[in-house]
Amino acid sequence: MTYRMKCQLTVAGVVLLAASLTAILPAADAGSPAATQTATAPTALEITWVRKTAAAAWCRRDSMGEVVFDGKMWLLGGYTPGRINDVWCSADGVDWTCVTKAAAWPERNLPCSVVFNNRMWLFGGFAKEGKASYNDIWCSRDGKRWDLAAEHAPWSPRGAAGAAVFDGKLWITGGFDYSDFKHNSEVWCSVDGKEWRQVTANAPWPPRAMHGCVIFDGKLWIVGGGEYNTAFPANTKTDYGDVWSSSDGKNWRQVTAAAAWPARRFHGCVVYDNKIWVLGGYHQGNSNDVWFSSDGKTWAQATSPQQWSIRHEPACLVFKGSLWVLGGFGDTLFT
Repeated sequence: MTYRMKCQLTVAGVVLLAASLTAILPAADAGSPAATQTATAPTALEITWVRKTAAAAWCRRDSMGEVVFDGKMWLLGGYTPGRINDVWCSADGVDWTCVTKAAAWPERNLPCSVVFNNRMWLFGGFAKEGKASYNDIWCSRDGKRWDLAAEHAPWSPRGAAGAAVFDGKLWITGGFDYSDFKHNSEVWCSVDGKEWRQVTANAPWPPRAMHGCVIFDGKLWIVGGGEYNTAFPANTKTDYGDVWSSSDGKNWRQVTAAAAWPARRFHGCVVYDNKIWVLGGYHQGNSNDVWFSSDGKTWAQATSPQQWSIRHEPACLVFKGSLWVLGGFGDTLFT
C-alpha cells in the first residue's frame, strides 16, 4: 500500500519539503484476517526531504513558545543560550518579521503557548536569572502588545509543562519548578486564563515535564516526557515512553506503557494527518527519529535517507496543511 501527501518542515533554519511519503505495510497471507482488513497503521513511512532555505532571521534557539495564529507561525522567546523575550512571525516559514525585540513578559524558555479566544497565550516557563520559575499568564492579539491576565496563577511556578485548548478551556499538565526540580502530575483548566480550577492534584501518570500534550480523537493526551534533575547523569532522573489519554482531564487511561519509540523528553509532539506525531527529543543524547500513530498505541517510524540532524526542544507546528519543525538543540543551537 502506498499513499502520498505534502509535508513541509523547517529545521535549524532550513525549510525541508517531504514531497512523497511511502507507507510500507507488513505482508499477509491471502485470505488471512490481515489481508482482508483495512490496515490502521503502516509499519514504516519513507520521507523525502528537500532543503528550501539555509537560515532563518531569528537567532539560534530552542525551547521557545510556538503557535499558529492569524495566518502565520509565531516564535516566542526561548533559549539562545540565555533566555530571551523577542517575538517573530512568518507567513511562509522563509521570510520572518521581528514583531518585538522585547515583549512585556520577562525573558524565559520552556513556557506554555497556545491560541485561545482569538489571542495568543503564554504562561509559565523559566526565568532569565537564577533558578526561578513563572506562573504568570499573558495574552496578545498582535504579538506586540501583551496583556497580563494573571500575575500569579493558583498553580505553582513551573516550566516545561504541557498545555492545550480542550473543551473550550485552557489546560496545563505537569511541569517542574526549576528551584527544586519538583515535578508534578497536576491538571488545571481555565475558561478565561485568569481563574483556574484544579481538575486533579495527582493524575495516574507519574509526575513529569517535557512531555507531549495534544488533543486527538476528542481527548487530552500525554505523550512521553521525563524528570529533569542536575544531580543525575545527563540531568536525567527518568524518561518515559508511555502514552495516556483522558476525556475530562481527571480520569486517565494508559494507552500504552511502552510505545515503539524509545523513551524520551524534550520532543516535538503534534497532531497531523489524523495522527499523533513524535519528532526528535532527548534520552541520554539527542535524536532525530520521527514516529506516528493513528490510535496512540500502535506506532510506526517515518524514515528518510537524508534526515535532519539530531535535536531536542525544536518548535513543532502544523501550518497550511504541513508539518513544521523549527530550531532546537543538537550538537549546537539551530535557527
